[in-house]
Amino acid sequence: MFAPALLPQSYHHLILLRISVLAVLALGTNACSTLTPAPAPLTPIADELRVALVLGGGGAKGFAHVGVIKALEANGIKPTLVVGTSIGSLVGSLYASGYTPAQLERLALTTTDSELTDFTLSNQGFIEGIKLKNFINAKVGGRPIESFPIHFAAVAAEKHTLKKAVFTTGDAGLAVQASCSVPNIFIAPRIPEKVGKKYIDGGVVSLVPVDSARDLGADIIIAVDVTVPTSNKKNITSNLLPAITSLSSFWGLLENNLTTNTAHSNTKHSASMRNERARADIVITPDVGHISSLDTSQRSALIAAGTQATTPQINAIKQLIKEKSQSKYATL
Repeated sequence: MFAPALLPQSYHHLILLRISVLAVLALGTNACSTLTPAPAPLTPIADELRVALVLGGGGAKGFAHVGVIKALEANGIKPTLVVGTSIGSLVGSLYASGYTPAQLERLALTTTDSELTDFTLSNQGFIEGIKLKNFINAKVGGRPIESFPIHFAAVAAEKHTLKKAVFTTGDAGLAVQASCSVPNIFIAPRIPEKVGKKYIDGGVVSLVPVDSARDLGADIIIAVDVTVPTSNKKNITSNLLPAITSLSSFWGLLENNLTTNTAHSNTKHSASMRNERARADIVITPDVGHISSLDTSQRSALIAAGTQATTPQINAIKQLIKEKSQSKYATL
């Protein structure tokens, strides 16, 4: 066997090159085994059909959003944008961050009020909201909104001007906290924290934020409104439950906000919200008007109602996606 010093110079260089390439490959293999996959890039492909799922406010009834997501994904329909108000922002942030429908359902059935509710003494409200913010940030792994695999936006309102605010970047927990901050019940958070403006529940200005989704470039909007009284069923105690639970239940507090907003909103404002919802391409209205109980069995019923309301619309959604896709690609 020849010693390296006796080999032709060109062959000697070839051996050194081979060794260098193998070393680089080895380093790359080690790096791949220790690094976690990077989140999908947020910037959409220019010719991608943008399908938005808009999740409205509605307190405890927002558990139906989980059922809607279950039905859509079971039929191969996955949005590229999720926009949520109040409870819709809570569910939507988790979904957009990568939670599967099964994981969302498990969270919906097992999350306790104590994990989200932090009572305090203040003339601004009696729920601080820090627990909610920390809960969301823990569940999404501390990632900012812009790193989510699905585009996400949380809708809130400036406290003093009632101007709509749409958060698409930054602290996910803080955005959801703002979107869920029922006036006079939750202490309005500041964004940026400590120095920014105060924000309150987005349901005050946009209960089902269809227009925000359109402004963000959605080609197709599937909106979910859980506030429509679609059922003829009567429950003699249903109207009492929000009041009974409002002092102890996080979900009851959000539902109480819905009742308060409805009672105090003027006719013009109510009509404006209805018109906004009507601008969606597809509107899903789960039959949850008779369900106000907040125990686990009722959460299951709310999720089931979301699935049941979505299933009959699947063919229409698929047809709309097909038509929009053909139209979009034809113009490229």
